[in-house]
Amino acid sequence: MSTPLERRLLPFIVCQGAFSTLIGFAGVLVFAQRGWTLAVVFTAVMLTATMVCIVGAFALGRRWSLQPVHLIRAGFLLPALVLLLAQDEPLWLAVAIGAFIGLTWGARLWLELSLLADADRDPYAAHTTVWTVFAGLCATLTVTLFLSMTGERAAAVYASYAALALVAAVWAPRRLPSTPAIHWERPMAVVRQPGFARCLPLYGLESGLMGVGMVLGASGAVQALGVVSHYGWTASAATVFGGLALFALRGRRHAGNRLRWMALAAVGMVAAHLLLGASVWHPALYVVHLLTLAAVQPFWAASEQVLNQRLLDLEGALADRIVVREVVLWAFRMLALGGFWWSVQGWSPVRVLLLGAGLMAVAVVLEWMVGRAWLRRDEVGAIPDDAR
Repeated sequence: MSTPLERRLLPFIVCQGAFSTLIGFAGVLVFAQRGWTLAVVFTAVMLTATMVCIVGAFALGRRWSLQPVHLIRAGFLLPALVLLLAQDEPLWLAVAIGAFIGLTWGARLWLELSLLADADRDPYAAHTTVWTVFAGLCATLTVTLFLSMTGERAAAVYASYAALALVAAVWAPRRLPSTPAIHWERPMAVVRQPGFARCLPLYGLESGLMGVGMVLGASGAVQALGVVSHYGWTASAATVFGGLALFALRGRRHAGNRLRWMALAAVGMVAAHLLLGASVWHPALYVVHLLTLAAVQPFWAASEQVLNQRLLDLEGALADRIVVREVVLWAFRMLALGGFWWSVQGWSPVRVLLLGAGLMAVAVVLEWMVGRAWLRRDEVGAIPDDAR
């Protein structure tokens, strides 16, 4: 049963979930049209724009009296304009998608951490994940249909998402609950806490390889499927499969079994990454990879969402904690993406995909080991004093 808060956030969550599918399509299109190097640059620019937008919003929040509604509207309007006016420029596209991620997720973190108690986070994460998957499926199917009807024209993809963003800018923020104006106070005070250092390993593992994973996913899709619409149909089928898994297991996750759910999801994520690597020999395994990923990623994402909220339970103003987290995540992502790109110079796409898939699988195992320590403390009711 959804709560009044979930119902008020639902339009925003649905729009955010639907528009987020552009990230996958854009990555595949850029990789297919421009190759490995530009795909890496595209990803780096997108992740940098994400960090700059969220930090900038919190820095200017007090001066401009910014509310989550303002960030959400800007987070949809900016990519809509770029998609309509500069869709053939990959770097502008990267900036627009990064702005969407930074502004909408900045608003969402502010809302969720301001209004949710720890005991409510697991059912909330489960319910919102279902709606995110459903919205993503609808968007992916619609865009893939347009691609097939227009002869694989990238313009069809970008026009579809521009229209969605314009609608979302009006509809998504309409029922949002009110919160204090977004602003930071003393971000460096968060960094100086002893408990902050305990968060760094999990931050690095949870998000450090995010950029690498984006490029690898696009590379695997292009090598195995070739045509962008084939990626769309495969992603749609995978999303249906994932939705059925969510429906079958709905309502079974709660604060008392976080460890078990994260362990099961970790096993599935490792299998998905290994299947991605194996797809270099048998392209059909890429389809199995997407099906496996779709089935387990919502549960893994829900575990990460709870962990992220848990890691932000430090002392200090909420905005300060969010800003510090985003800067740290960006630094880890840039180091990982730049280091990976440098280390595979001159390698064939097959070798790159094999190495990257193996690294992603190892990162999941390590993240589970570190996350388990945090969740085990919570299950016995002992929150570490230095992380309060």
